[in-house]
Amino acid sequence: MGRREKPLGGQSGPLAAFAGDLRKLRAAAGNPSYRQMASLALYSPSVLSEAASGHRLPTLQVALAFVRACGGSAAEWEQRWREVRGINGFEPIINGFEPIDEPTERKTSESTHPRPAQLPIGQHDFVGRTAELTGALAMTTRLSGSRMPLVVRGPAGIGKTIFALRFAHRLIGEFPDGQLWADMSAEDVKPMEVMAGFLRALGVPPEQIPTDDMHRIGLYRSTLAARRVVVLLDNVRDEPHVRPLLAHSTTSQILVTSRSRLLGLDGVRRITLGPLSRTQSLDLLRLLVGTDRVRAEHAAALRIAEFCGHLPLAITIAGRKIAAHSGRRLVEIADRLEAGVQVSSWLWIGDVNFADSILPAYLSLPPLAKYVLHTLVGGADEVSPSGLAQTLHISIDSIDYAVDILIDTGLLHLDTGLLHLDSGLLPRVPLPDRYVLPPLIGQLIAQETSQFATHRELDTVELPAPRTRQAIRCPADRLSGTTTGGGE
Repeated sequence: MGRREKPLGGQSGPLAAFAGDLRKLRAAAGNPSYRQMASLALYSPSVLSEAASGHRLPTLQVALAFVRACGGSAAEWEQRWREVRGINGFEPIINGFEPIDEPTERKTSESTHPRPAQLPIGQHDFVGRTAELTGALAMTTRLSGSRMPLVVRGPAGIGKTIFALRFAHRLIGEFPDGQLWADMSAEDVKPMEVMAGFLRALGVPPEQIPTDDMHRIGLYRSTLAARRVVVLLDNVRDEPHVRPLLAHSTTSQILVTSRSRLLGLDGVRRITLGPLSRTQSLDLLRLLVGTDRVRAEHAAALRIAEFCGHLPLAITIAGRKIAAHSGRRLVEIADRLEAGVQVSSWLWIGDVNFADSILPAYLSLPPLAKYVLHTLVGGADEVSPSGLAQTLHISIDSIDYAVDILIDTGLLHLDTGLLHLDSGLLPRVPLPDRYVLPPLIGQLIAQETSQFATHRELDTVELPAPRTRQAIRCPADRLSGTTTGGGE
């Protein structure tokens, strides 16, 4: 049992009432010690104790961590916190609490800073990911004096951007000085130019932005340390593409999305998204096409989700397309999909095309990775590196190299060891590393690359020498115009 709280004394008003109710919540939970609460809340005992002191209003994140550790309702207490904050007009400061009385000159100074709001609108049709959102919250809690950048990665079409936007919008209350966003996917995007844009958005006059890279990075990191902002760097290609824009800050949080694992980055936390479960896929279809239609044709709806590989992007496109044809039965659509459709034409609505997220990644592959991918198309759903090496008579080092590239371009999934069932995710008996080529992606690539080599042609391909990363050329390279191999 925890120690008794110091009395609130003669304090009164909304702040004291808020602190008093936090104490009552702790007492109702059996009066756990702050050390016990810290193990659940991921904040230090002193921070949690200060939250109920009545001296200062804790940030929303600290308050909700206190509430969760005591078994309270996060939604109820978030509303309560916002009411108290609105009554007093507090402005959070960098130590995680809000002052009762703040000097007028500080408020005036802070109000002159621009507060950019660059985050795109999040997708309304969002389901599941509760465990991932909870994990992301735990990973972005300030530990050891700073917040570590969070990398959200996963294969093509898995919903990384939508997840990151949903999470970033949840953090807005904790980072009131603004939100910065950049799409890093284009080849001509340069990190130092993105940085200059961020600095201008935060109020740094253009003439004061250093032209020297080192000094510009220093100013950028110093500015993040002095402000409370969320930074979302979307669709990052590789480590050099994002490294200058990363920073450890006690006051700001950086989020990164990427198909690549970005294993070369130091000092970051990572979360990997996988396909939706069957239940989540059906929930998404219900949002898109209507609960009644999915309930009436549950089996057909599940077949449509299976065709989409439980990938949120594919399900979203399919669901919106189906919703536009309200008179068409789901079983008719499922039959047509299973009979064979041109994926690039069917999974296409407006300016959103599923193929646009897959084919550029395919075209960027070096020849060896393409050769391995072609071997998988139409083959087993799951493969192991050793099995591929035996099938293709290629060294395991070469296979590992090709598989790493296919994973980092989002075309091949590492099997997570989980089985998707209607009841949720169940652990599978641990196995050696196995990789999954989603049938939808394989079907799309097969349809768009009609020049696949036959088995006889593959027999004539010159394979790389053992234990090297030498790339090879295969017949299907005609699609990208590749004439010489370069493994990197």
